[in-house]
Amino acid sequence: MNHVSSSSEESALLAVIDREVTAAAKSDFGEYNSILADDAVFMPPNGHPRSGAELRTWLRQFLEDFVVEWVSFRHSDAVVDGNMGYHSYEYEWRVTPRAGGEVTVSYGKGLHVLRRDSDGSWKILREIWNSSPEVTVEGM
Repeated sequence: MNHVSSSSEESALLAVIDREVTAAAKSDFGEYNSILADDAVFMPPNGHPRSGAELRTWLRQFLEDFVVEWVSFRHSDAVVDGNMGYHSYEYEWRVTPRAGGEVTVSYGKGLHVLRRDSDGSWKILREIWNSSPEVTVEGM
């Protein structure tokens, strides 16, 4: 594969991911939706792929029902090749039901595939993620 990444292209791609992280933390569905490609597909853990109206309804409902607190979010890799790009990441988040209930803390990793639109903006085309066990250091 011929990688044509430059730091400015990678920075533009990472800016979209940062907007996604912020939109989730602020429960801002409008912002989140604005960075999704029309044909975006999410592949969440332990569930079926979601796209189209189903994806958007699912995201809106999640943001309305839960508070997301990012304990950490780390960009692992970002590559741009023409009008396509990918980004891998690791995260820890705390999710709290707005209606009350148990707080869930998850550790995981994921992959974004992004496409540059005709106007030059990057949109999230695919996202897949899964949980990882909590990292512990023995003997500490």
